[in-house]
Amino acid sequence: MQRPSQLEVLAPEWVNLPQLNAARTGTRVLFATDEWFAEAGNLNREEPPTFDEDAFDTHGKVMDGWESRRKRTAGHDWCLMKLGLPGVVVGFEVDTSFFTGNQVPRISIQGANIQGDLAIAPWDAKGTRKGTKASDEEVAEANALGSKQWEELVPMSPLKPGYADTCRHWFAVSSTVKVTHLRINYWPDGGVARLRCFGRVQKDWSTYQGGQLVDLAATVNGGLGLMASNSHYGRPQNMLSTGPSVNMGDGWETARNPNRPPEFKLTPEGMMELPGFDWCCIQLGTPGVVTIAEVDTMHFEGNYPESCLIEGALVAPGAPFNPDQATWTTLLPRTRLTANSAHKFDKLLSAAAVSHVRLSIYPDGGVARLRFWGTPSTKSNL
Repeated sequence: MQRPSQLEVLAPEWVNLPQLNAARTGTRVLFATDEWFAEAGNLNREEPPTFDEDAFDTHGKVMDGWESRRKRTAGHDWCLMKLGLPGVVVGFEVDTSFFTGNQVPRISIQGANIQGDLAIAPWDAKGTRKGTKASDEEVAEANALGSKQWEELVPMSPLKPGYADTCRHWFAVSSTVKVTHLRINYWPDGGVARLRCFGRVQKDWSTYQGGQLVDLAATVNGGLGLMASNSHYGRPQNMLSTGPSVNMGDGWETARNPNRPPEFKLTPEGMMELPGFDWCCIQLGTPGVVTIAEVDTMHFEGNYPESCLIEGALVAPGAPFNPDQATWTTLLPRTRLTANSAHKFDKLLSAAAVSHVRLSIYPDGGVARLRFWGTPSTKSNL
């Protein structure tokens, strides 16, 4: 059984930012007071939660999330995690899907900026933690870290049951401090399906070794999918994710162009004559000179773009970005693409530094991954 369909809800704009605690980025649970019904690591899973009404194990009902036992002692449940992508947190989505009589009634979230690792034994060293609770020694070790004093990002807030029209909760965060670790507090116990931490990745470019090519657009390097003409089946930020695409949903895909003609024709150059195209704008993690562009249409076989065009622009740091006012330079002219293939373009038309890139696809379709390999620019060559 899949997650129930949601009523149309207007989510905040910041849910299009990178998910700093996505499991694939290396987010790790460091401690949890109790994981009897389901482990805390499930909070960081990127796929929507699922539910099988017939699934039970020796610990009880199988739930897709983090669920503690019904508390029968003093205190409340909480866990610690280290973010895979340190950054400035803009907001949280707390999803209680399928936790309809066992959801956490209240939650709060704290954060801290900590250099290096916390002085705590690896939580996953014992394998699965399901069906267990932390020992007195483990609780004492975790308490010694002082996480109760971490900055409050979300105050104690009520959560609703995990029905389709009440399961999603959004909490904006006003802090501007870089966060590397989170403390999630359950008041007092229960379950949550997913916790998504959205924000802006802060990459430390001081460690960059000059001359080495890096993916300037990668999420892990601070790349942002700013905007798009259409994101019907997937958002641009997906293209900047770590590793290969998992499936078609793990890329940027637009709806079919509703203004397409009754019959397509070709130009003398062999390209399709089209009434329009789709586009998206990417802000690089740092301005730089792009020398190699990669456009990967993996999984897109019946819905890949016919062709693409890539342009770059340099916008002053801190200045507002408006694609209609930016001065665009062509990096790659309109070029044919093929289905389910990785395309590497290493003969780009410009060696000027850029801070933003615009990908145009003709007429529509999907792209799994987008990479811009280059060298970060110094202030002297911007």
